[in-house]
Amino acid sequence: MTKIWIVDAFTDKAYSGNPAAVMVVSEFPPEKTCQAIAAEMNLSETAFVKCLDTDYFHIRWFTPTTEVKLCGHATLASAQILFTEQLTQSNTIRFDSLSGVLNVTQDAAGLILDFPLQKIGESLNLSEFEDLLDLKGNILNVVQAYDDVIVELRDVATLHAFKPNLEQIKQLPCRGIILTVANQGQYDFISRFFAPRVGVVEDPVTGSAHCKLAHYWSQKLNKTHLYAFQASARGGKLELIVKNERVLLKGNAVKIMAGEWLIPVA
Repeated sequence: MTKIWIVDAFTDKAYSGNPAAVMVVSEFPPEKTCQAIAAEMNLSETAFVKCLDTDYFHIRWFTPTTEVKLCGHATLASAQILFTEQLTQSNTIRFDSLSGVLNVTQDAAGLILDFPLQKIGESLNLSEFEDLLDLKGNILNVVQAYDDVIVELRDVATLHAFKPNLEQIKQLPCRGIILTVANQGQYDFISRFFAPRVGVVEDPVTGSAHCKLAHYWSQKLNKTHLYAFQASARGGKLELIVKNERVLLKGNAVKIMAGEWLIPVA
């Protein structure tokens, strides 16, 4: 039997933020088994974590349909398990991943992810996305952002009211669509993220998307310290610090379930 946990990430209270499943293994199961477990959990991501050294771990992330190269909330959730279950004695964990080595540090305020800053690319055809997303007259800017597309909207009301055509979004040659808008309240910007192509209709809170949003908004607002909110049904908040070619994502996590996987995973 193998232990498995569910953790709500990027929140300090249960039933909000983004839930991720975390399984700590002595050896990674076959890829098809990892995928089957992720499909069974049916959360936006399931993380598999293998210990390499006292503070060094290998991490892999699976949506219900595919393995992904980077996932913020499941990394935060994994670190929360390693710290609270005393599976490491260090205050900083290093994760080996498909996106390189990722550090997570624990302090009195919560957890800090040290992730690569994913820079925005060229501008895309605005009218094409207005038609695709049925947002005529409501888009200010569209840019390629690594493996996603960022769409800046004119107002918060449009962001909240948006209803995606998932089949159309699936046809785009990108992981997903990030809708975002500048906000005049306590947050510098808010966003929503849709990635049906990788099995995620709307992600509750997306750390990897904020690796791109941090670069986009730090340039637009001329700020390196940003506060963000992801306006999904569950909602989640992040504090971002842009530092050279990296972005620090600060957040909390709440462990809500612990159990055992009864089927052999090896």
